[in-house]
Amino acid sequence: DSVDGPAGPISPVRNRILLLGVLVGLAVPGVVFLMILFLDTRVHSRKDLKGAVSIPFLGEIPQDKKTAKTNVAADQEDSMLSESFRILRTNLLFMLGDPDKKVILVTSTMSGEGKTFIASNLAVSLALLGKKVIIVGLDIRKSGLNKVFRIHHKEKGITGFLSAPQSTDLRSMILTSEVSDNLHVLPGGAIPPNPTELLARKSLDDAIELLKKDYDYIVLDTAPIGMVTDTQLIARVADISVYVCRADYTHK
Repeated sequence: DSVDGPAGPISPVRNRILLLGVLVGLAVPGVVFLMILFLDTRVHSRKDLKGAVSIPFLGEIPQDKKTAKTNVAADQEDSMLSESFRILRTNLLFMLGDPDKKVILVTSTMSGEGKTFIASNLAVSLALLGKKVIIVGLDIRKSGLNKVFRIHHKEKGITGFLSAPQSTDLRSMILTSEVSDNLHVLPGGAIPPNPTELLARKSLDDAIELLKKDYDYIVLDTAPIGMVTDTQLIARVADISVYVCRADYTHK
């Protein structure tokens, strides 16, 4: 019998190979993308926060590398960064409501999230309203206010009053800020050997009550709450707590 068959090859089938290639080409990137989503533990946007917590969202602060070098940016009237702090300030004052509530605690999960940057600029923004504002460095293990406000005397600060309230004049340790006449700074002071026990003393309550008589708002720059227990002790004197998260840095 003579040879008889199709003109083209029986195997492989061209259309089947092309279809399989298209499916694999779609499946592999899809699997990789899903793995990235499942393994990603960072907060990236406002949506990630709103889906995780039910507490009020105060505002978003854009990243500005130019003003980040100067640390204090809220006094620049026309900048987008300054406007974002105005929005944060307005929402925060609405949350406080009562004029007698004036102690604002600022914290975050871990170091590097911009907690001190937010606290400093928030204090400057409040001072621009004509209010008397003091920012207190209660991150006494590693104070960041000394660098922001260029304070060289690290041995003088609130830790001296907390350890010996009877023999220490708290007001003598308060410094005037170069940014605004309405803004004063109370540094953390020398690093104590027992920071947690020091913050648990009644002398912290006495210090805050003393500052309330002289200032309209008191901003507390505290330690990261995810690393030490200090901030939980300080929270007893605060009227409102501001929790700072940083995009692409804070873990969900």
